[in-house]
Amino acid sequence: MNKEKFFVKGMHCPSCEMYIESQFKDIKGIKNVKSNNKTQILTFEIETDLDKEKIIEKIIEKINKEIKKNGYEIKTEFVQEKGIDTKHIPIAIFIAFLIILLFLGLQKFALGESLFAQELSFPIVFLLGIFASISSCMAVVGSLVLSMSSVYAKEKQGLKPMIFFHISRLVAFLILGGVLGLIGSLFLLSKSVEIVMGIVLFFVMLILGLNLLNITPWFRKLELTLPKGISKNLLEKTDIKNIFAPILLGIVTFFLPCGFTQAMQLNAVLTGDILTSAMIMFVFALGTLPVLLIITLSSKRITQGKNSDLFLKTAGFLVIFFAIYNLLGTLIANGVISPIF
Repeated sequence: MNKEKFFVKGMHCPSCEMYIESQFKDIKGIKNVKSNNKTQILTFEIETDLDKEKIIEKIIEKINKEIKKNGYEIKTEFVQEKGIDTKHIPIAIFIAFLIILLFLGLQKFALGESLFAQELSFPIVFLLGIFASISSCMAVVGSLVLSMSSVYAKEKQGLKPMIFFHISRLVAFLILGGVLGLIGSLFLLSKSVEIVMGIVLFFVMLILGLNLLNITPWFRKLELTLPKGISKNLLEKTDIKNIFAPILLGIVTFFLPCGFTQAMQLNAVLTGDILTSAMIMFVFALGTLPVLLIITLSSKRITQGKNSDLFLKTAGFLVIFFAIYNLLGTLIANGVISPIF
């Protein structure tokens, strides 16, 4: 049985892999579906030799109708795209620049604070939560919410199970965020350790921003992720009809592979403070909540449409800025460099 091989436009994280693979779950005759966000390659086996090309074409066409709404596309001809699509770069830079000016203006004049803080402020964390919820990196959580709400609607259970899911998710991020702060406090972080961790956080966010810009697949190899098999098994083996399933799955989302979540988790450890780290993860989860609630109430996946590339590139520039902002704050707080402003 020969493997069919395709290029998938738009994959840039493990969650994207899980989302693409899930589209083949209920298609008969398709086996061993594997996708790789680092190479953006999809492979699968088909159990037929009769008009194989036509069958594959129909399957890909059907799946593309669904995934294009989220910024993906499976190419029927294996031609791997190279380089970066510069179409939206100028306007993305302009929008990001305006947002940065607004942020720095509020920080300096409205709030009267130093421009560069050691830790990401709660408004920034909330903004990063919004980026995460709309970017395709959250597709796995959106798909999970969609499938759950659809099942509960079909069984006429109302919104109660989904309310449990969202509440347990917020509580899990709050409590587990506090645990991360406790871990950081136990290490009694010295200045040198704080500087090293600040540099690590900088590179995590920098890589995330570069991946959002879709410059090259090479940067995807550097992302730290939870093994896809673990998170995939958690989702597939959980019976969402079980009364405790919404609570369990709400907790599980803390561990699902997402670069944004990983960056916030590392920042939470860096604080070395239980309350601050708990609030960082809680505010981040709050940032993702509006989009997930819309999915819950509409039973439809949030689409990115024609402006998805512009949004992701703008978000990419902003994430890179916040990476630099946070690094400068860490260096200033630890006396490595003098305050800039």
